[in-house]
Amino acid sequence: MTNFVVGAYAAQPADLPGQTEFYAALADTGWVDGLEVPFPGQLLEQPDILTPLLKDRFTHSVLTAIPGTMVSVWDNPNFGLGSPDADGRKAALDFTAKIRNRIEQMHTSAGHVFDWVALHSAPTSIAVPAIFRDSLAEVASWDWGDTKIVIEHCDERSTTHTPEKGFLLLEEELAVANELGLHVSLNWGRSAVGSRGDVAPAEHARIAAESGLLAGMLFSGASPEETIYGPVWIDGHLPLSTDEPASLMTPDKVAESVAALGDVELAYLGAKCCVPKDASIEQRIAMIGNIHQAVCGNR
Repeated sequence: MTNFVVGAYAAQPADLPGQTEFYAALADTGWVDGLEVPFPGQLLEQPDILTPLLKDRFTHSVLTAIPGTMVSVWDNPNFGLGSPDADGRKAALDFTAKIRNRIEQMHTSAGHVFDWVALHSAPTSIAVPAIFRDSLAEVASWDWGDTKIVIEHCDERSTTHTPEKGFLLLEEELAVANELGLHVSLNWGRSAVGSRGDVAPAEHARIAAESGLLAGMLFSGASPEETIYGPVWIDGHLPLSTDEPASLMTPDKVAESVAALGDVELAYLGAKCCVPKDASIEQRIAMIGNIHQAVCGNR
């Protein structure tokens, strides 16, 4: 069975009452099996708030380390599990250990929530595949309970433009995953940002699916134009083009990527999008639902 995961944090209201209503509405859709939960975020800073939102509702969730990873990279360009700098690599391992501990605490207090933890091949432009492999081998030796590690592919290093994240190439991450018996995941918008276009997402989907190592794929948009969600070519989680015309993620492009997955049964598919700040709960759910329909209507 393929679960449907929503990166709801990108679309949640700013206030707690609004969040409570929003997550209840997501649960009521009947098609949201899990959430993509950012670390650190509420998972570290407000666990007493997050736990009741997750417990018994979203039991096939994915924890993503990307927010904390990027904040750390901005503070220290040597930070990352693929870093050739020993101190930067150690800092990333320590950060990952905090994630492991927090997952264990969450599962102790709320029961099973996280099927997967998504880790990344930072730092920007200087990550080394062999070092990333060694770091993940160490991380995989820890006790993660029933949570599995997935390498989340982001925009890659580039010689033609300044990347936003600039991590390892998909082929390099697939090689590491294959060697260690791990999996990879994709995000439509990050493949678009990395390639500066709308062709790579489907190509990445095909390559990863054919490798047999693809665990999941989330769909969020990107744009070569400035929008209310941010500047050009940012990992801004843009909505489907029907809700944001500047988004390259059209229903046809979603269908193309879903078709590229072939008959491979993934652990999860998903949606993530930002919304206008003044959007109602109904509008937020509808915008996520439009992506869900574009994905699952073609699967």
